[in-house]
Amino acid sequence: MDDTNKEGIQRNRLPDLVLDQLMDWIMSGKLLMGDKLNTEELASQLGVSRMPIREALSNLEKKGLAESIPYAGTKLVTLTKEDVRQIYIARTALEPVAARYACERISDDEIRELREIQEQYKKVVRQEKFDSVDVYRLNRLFHFSMYKASGLHRVCSMIESLWDNLSFFKLIYGQKLLDKEESRESMINEHQTYLDALENRDSDLIYDLLGRNLKKRADDIPYYSDAYFHENS
Repeated sequence: MDDTNKEGIQRNRLPDLVLDQLMDWIMSGKLLMGDKLNTEELASQLGVSRMPIREALSNLEKKGLAESIPYAGTKLVTLTKEDVRQIYIARTALEPVAARYACERISDDEIRELREIQEQYKKVVRQEKFDSVDVYRLNRLFHFSMYKASGLHRVCSMIESLWDNLSFFKLIYGQKLLDKEESRESMINEHQTYLDALENRDSDLIYDLLGRNLKKRADDIPYYSDAYFHENS
């Protein structure tokens, strides 16, 4: 491959790299709900032209994390408690189905991979000092490694979009959960029940477990509105 082709590929990847950086800032809390996204400022910060920034912002809108407002530019969305509840209702409809299919189709190698992720998850969650973003990513990796085994690619894509919509909420909620040792162990045990059901190929059990846990979250949303916004938002 000549240098011209390499440069073309790099340029084509720039919007994805910018999007990854924006998602990292969202997950780290550097960007919060309602924050304005200025194209020129972002281009300066990231050392790229405005075009990949515009494409990345467009993709952020498709994920449901940003909105374009005429004459005002682009800003990150603001989720109300009702928005969060409805997203959980949608997750409750989709994720148990994906888990059931996964249970019926999952291979021994895929179960081994999930066991390894669970061991990593335990180590991170039980550390005295931890990064909530690391916990979030490992939790997400566990769930999507499980759902991927279902073979329901379109359903998994819809679930991923819902998880993206909840990025702000999950990080704040997750950080507060991690403040208590009892809550940390509960999160580990929840994963373990899914893993046990998969190993036993008990599709009815994993369907019920996912449905019950997600319904509980939809019914009892710990929404701390002040935690999601910058003071000047």
